[in-house]
Parts: sequence; C-alpha cells; structure tokens
Amino acid sequence: MESLSIRQGRLEDLPELRRLYASCSRSYYYDDFGDTEEPELLSGVNAVLEDHQSERLRGFISFDGINRSEVLPVSAPTKVSLRAAAFKSAGAAARLQFRALFEHAQEQLPPQSQGYLFCALTEQGWLRASLEEAGFEFCDSVRLYERRSFQVENVQQPAVLRPIQPSDLLQLAELDAATFQPLWHMGTIELKSLLRDSRLEIAKIAQETAGYSVLRLNSDGSPQGFNSAQVVRLAVHPRFQTRGIGRQLLVSSLRYTHKLGVDRVFLNTQESNASSQKLYESLQFRNRGRPIPVFVKRVNRRLAQFFTL
Repeated sequence: MESLSIRQGRLEDLPELRRLYASCSRSYYYDDFGDTEEPELLSGVNAVLEDHQSERLRGFISFDGINRSEVLPVSAPTKVSLRAAAFKSAGAAARLQFRALFEHAQEQLPPQSQGYLFCALTEQGWLRASLEEAGFEFCDSVRLYERRSFQVENVQQPAVLRPIQPSDLLQLAELDAATFQPLWHMGTIELKSLLRDSRLEIAKIAQETAGYSVLRLNSDGSPQGFNSAQVVRLAVHPRFQTRGIGRQLLVSSLRYTHKLGVDRVFLNTQESNASSQKLYESLQFRNRGRPIPVFVKRVNRRLAQFFTL
C-alpha cells in the first residue's frame, strides 16, 4: 500500500482510466443530460489513486465542474454532483480509498462562504458504503416512472404555451430557484445545454412566467431515430401551482411524442414529492423499478485532512 498516492487526474490518464473501468466491477457513471464526454471527467474536479510500482490507476472519482447558478439565494450552497467512480479494491480498503480521494477532490474547490453541497445518486451497495464512510447521509430517493400509451386526455388550458427562446433562460432559472431546493435546481448553464437537443416549452399567464417543461427524445439508431422520450423537467412557480399548469405542460409534451409515434415516455421525481407523483399517476405513468437513493454532504469550508492508505 505504500506505493499508492493520490493526485489530480490529467487528460493523458484517459487510456489508463478506460482500462480501470474495463477491469473492475466496482464502477459508477452518471450522466443526467446524456452529453458528458470522457475528457470532461478528467478536466473538472477529480482525483486518481496511482500505483507507482505498476504505473496503473487503482481508483478514480470525478465531480461536476463548479458552475454556481447566478440566481440561487446567497445562503444556498453550491451543488457538486458525483459523475464517476471506479476502484480495484474491495471492502474496507475501497471505502478508505474513496474517502481519501474525496478529501483530495475537495481541496481543488475555491473557498466560498456558502459552502458546497456534494451529492450522489446511486443504488450500488459498494458506493453507498463508500459515501457513508466519507460522511454522506441519505436525504431522499428518486422515483422512476414510465408511460406506455398513445392516448392523451383533453385538459384545461389555463396558460399560453410557446417554445422557449434563449432570452427566456434567465427567467426560467429564477423560476426554478423559487420552485426547487438547491439540490434539484437547474441554472442557466444546464438549461442552455438542454436547449441544444430538447423541446423546451414555457407557460405564460398574463405575461408572467408560470412554468416550463423540457422533453428529450432518446435516440436508438433506428430509421425513425428514437423510440422513447424523457420528460427532463416539469416546473410550475409556487404562485401558480394547483391551477392545472403542470398538467397542461405535461399533456402538451405527451401529444408531441404521440405525433412522432413515440409511446414510451419516462420521467422521475423525488420520493418526497407526493403532489408530482399524484399528477403523473393520474396521466397513466407507472412506477418503474425501485427508487434510487440520494446521498448528500454539506461542506462549509475546505478541509485539509490526509489519510494513510
């Protein structure tokens, strides 16, 4: 174990990182927008565990780059999501190594008064144990839903719907900050990324922004090009909730998929969000699989702790 050391990963580590992923069973990769490329995992906040004798990587973790949303309240922490992890070791050794790499990754973050909210979404037992070793705590679960039907009901139209333009993104980010906790918030950077390849629709009531939806078609390589869709976002400002705007936006997305011949639509929501679950289930969405646990750790300042491997 004395030959192991921790450092920040570099782009030239990419071939060795691929080998690590191909040769170990304890690996994790999460990409909620579907467009993260491998080099990005090594250009952001990350740490690798290197064996000097063999010049091989024995462990790796990667987090989001730090892009704090400009519309979050001053007191809100900056979210940092776990994107990838892989370890050759098992059991207690892997948990200790994960903790050491996590502490090293923290040192790459600039100090800020709001602190950071690290989060990870996983159902893998080895990763859950490693997160708990590093001080993460369970906070909620994500429930997955699927709808298989072309039938779409008629609903009331309380709002005027139109496609979202780039000039709308700041308003949408502000609405998102008012609607969701920092853990689930989307800022202008995330929304701009979605605007490239998704259908975004805004709901207006008397010139006020009341809500919005994001729908992405999933490519499958078929002649049609896609066989399912994902409702990536459905948000209604708290002042306009209970008026049927969320149902209107969701039905609009379903009708769009119907016109394209897509009958499989997926979405997810927090286990704690009972009102959203009620809406989805009323429109024939059904639970798909087990809820996926979400773990978080609030870090209020940079830590300078070192662990012996």
